[in-house]
Amino acid sequence: MRTASSHQLWSYALLLAAGACGQEQAAPAQEIGASLNDKVDVAIKDAPKDVLAVAKAARPNIAFTEAEREVKNDTIYYDIGGVDGNGDEIELDIMQDGDGWRVVEIQRDISLDQTPEAVRDALFANAPDVKPARIIESDQGDGVIIYEFYTVADDGTEQKFEIKLEGENAEFLTEEWVH
Repeated sequence: MRTASSHQLWSYALLLAAGACGQEQAAPAQEIGASLNDKVDVAIKDAPKDVLAVAKAARPNIAFTEAEREVKNDTIYYDIGGVDGNGDEIELDIMQDGDGWRVVEIQRDISLDQTPEAVRDALFANAPDVKPARIIESDQGDGVIIYEFYTVADDGTEQKFEIKLEGENAEFLTEEWVH
């Protein structure tokens, strides 16, 4: 499942200068982006019932089949995943908010062709040699969509680039997007 931990270094310039993004990559054994996460798999039956209730309320037509738990910035998150009616794998990131829980983003993997042109333009203007191995579209629920582009260097090192799309404005982010 997806987001980079708060411990991830944001070194776009160094990575690009080293040419790590411009290489063709063999598929890694683990999910692309997993090395940037500090998550623990949780059996869906063991996920908190109130977290599952929030997920089901947000997307009632999805049968949720997987869960992960993560702590970022002293906040507990659960990533709850399943497949929607279109066959797309969907993940809801649910954050502890006081005594309750709330969905902070809904994500799905997409291809470069599915990425809006303004987003692609912003990415390649700032990282011209990047070759995304994985792209995640992350709907923040407030009109903002964050596009996450993961790359894999020859040595297996992963990097993430983010573009914020709000309306027609696409902005290359130099720091990890925070809810």
